[in-house]
Formats: sequence, structure tokens, C-alpha cells
Amino acid sequence: MNTRAEGYTLVELLLALAIAAIILLPLADMLRTSADSARLVRSRIDLGAEATFALDRIAAKATAATGTAAASEEWLKLLGFAACKDTRELLEGAGCGQPDRNAIVAANVDRVDLSAPDTPTPTLRIALTLSHPDVAEPITRARTVRVGANP
Repeated sequence: MNTRAEGYTLVELLLALAIAAIILLPLADMLRTSADSARLVRSRIDLGAEATFALDRIAAKATAATGTAAASEEWLKLLGFAACKDTRELLEGAGCGQPDRNAIVAANVDRVDLSAPDTPTPTLRIALTLSHPDVAEPITRARTVRVGANP
């Protein structure tokens, strides 16, 4: 009479489990690293898109503007924008003390520079710098537009 049951022994199952763990452990680390990389790349892309959107909004207002200003803050006010240093937001049509969340054009704004270069035609140089904790280096976007080109 054969009393041996069919199946695997406990030692065989534990050995198979150990081999599977040795194979899967580096794969899990690789997947985590790639997920972290994807998050960082996505943050950089989002920050760049946010900077480009804000730059486009300011440029559109500048091409329709009439008048001039000397300093960046005066240009922002003339175009209907406000750069809030404490919240790091760029607002359109609202002041920094107003809680209108629909007015936010860009968040994570470090610097907004608007200057009028000395040229024969009225132009405005717009430069935005945005940063985020997930992005290693700040994103800067700049453009020069002709003031009052599209009234």
C-alpha cells in the first residue's frame, strides 16, 4: 500500500516562493523608479504648459493694449493682471486680496518680468519663471510682442 500523497512538500513550496521573491524584488524596484520618473516628467510638462498658457494670456492682452508703463507691476496692472508674491499666483481681473479662484492664470509663479525694450515700434518683453518642488529647475518662458498690434 502506497501512503505517499500527491503534491508538493512544504520545503518545495517555500523554495519556489523564495525563488519568486528573488526574481520579483528587482522588478518591483524598477517599476517604482519608473513611476517616480514619470511623475517628475509629468510635473515638468504641466509646469511648462502652465507657463506657456500664462504667457499666451498676457501676450494676447498686450497686443490689444494701448498705453505704456515703466515697471513690470504697472504693465501687469495696465493689462489687468496681478502677481501675488505670498501665494505665488498670477491672477487676471482680480487683485491679490480677492478670493476669486477663477481668476488664477498660473500658480507656482516665481517671477513675472514685463519690460518695454527701446525699439522704434512699441514692444513688450514678457518673461515668466515658474517652479515646483517636483521639478529640479525652474521653467522660464519669454516672448516679445508688439503692443497694440491687434486693437
